[in-house]
Amino acid sequence: MTLGEVLATLPEKGKKREDAIARLGRVEALLYLVEHEKGKCKKAALKALAHQECVEATAIWEKFMKYKNLGEDILMPAFSDTVSEVVGKHCEKYFHELFQQPPDFLTDQDEFERFTAVVSVMLGKGSPSMIGVYRLIAANQPMVERLNLLKLVADKDYVHINDTLRIWNLQPQETICIFPIVLAASIIRSMDEQLILLAEELYIRYGNEWLIPYFSAKLLTNRADNVYDEFSAFLQDEALNRYIHNGLGRIYYDDQNGTHTMAVFWGRYSYGSYDNRTYFKRKLAENLDARWLERLMEHPHPNDKVKFQFYNRCPVIYESYKQMIIDLLPKTIEDARIRSYLELSK
Repeated sequence: MTLGEVLATLPEKGKKREDAIARLGRVEALLYLVEHEKGKCKKAALKALAHQECVEATAIWEKFMKYKNLGEDILMPAFSDTVSEVVGKHCEKYFHELFQQPPDFLTDQDEFERFTAVVSVMLGKGSPSMIGVYRLIAANQPMVERLNLLKLVADKDYVHINDTLRIWNLQPQETICIFPIVLAASIIRSMDEQLILLAEELYIRYGNEWLIPYFSAKLLTNRADNVYDEFSAFLQDEALNRYIHNGLGRIYYDDQNGTHTMAVFWGRYSYGSYDNRTYFKRKLAENLDARWLERLMEHPHPNDKVKFQFYNRCPVIYESYKQMIIDLLPKTIEDARIRSYLELSK
């Protein structure tokens, strides 16, 4: 079909036109619509174009990266290499500059908002420039560790980057987990092969907090028994077991489908200004090996904090080790020993 014929298939106006534009995969037509449409229809064209490999759109994405919110509503959901390269180059420059700043730089409201926007648009992207961003961050772990982040409420020790990265009483050992969790969330979202390989590379080179995305990637790609055999030994290592706990904290048992599933909340929200929040999930390659439960119940410190969790049961106890286990189990738990361990009512 010619460009004119493609455009002629679109409804004349309204929600039907917007939805039809959103479904388009023809780059030439989307470029035309971005230039000639307005309002919601233009936004639909931009979102659709961001998912396509289109070098001609590079200047558009570069312009978005100059906005205060970095075009989060358009660029966060997009994983095309064209978008990823633009975002990655911006992020690399941003982190080079951030690591030159004093530790309290991100306690400024405007600077913290820019930081949260950068974290948001990194999601799911695995082009060479974005791979370079993760390598830069990993190589500068001491600079990440010393960052002080703005508290959501001045008199409460609570940092909120997004609904996955919300942390009470933030300590340096949690600060260094922020970007490994960004990588883990990105793998869950896009399953980009380059990100999966990167997770292994960074774990092999740096260990520690980079165990989180490496473990997450294995859960999504490998047999359950192999994952257990490789990673369960970390539960005995007091220096590393928290990274396994935080990896498991992304998982819940989907009662409807009978599957263990990883889930993530992402994106930012400001009352009356914008709402770019999203939610996504992905089933594990196989349900968790049953041996995990026994090993987790042997943990000698059941009151430990698990800072990064996806909460799928109500009510919940935030950051609770036992809450992490509860989410791994079916909603109905018959086993009396498990119920007793988890202190569940009869």
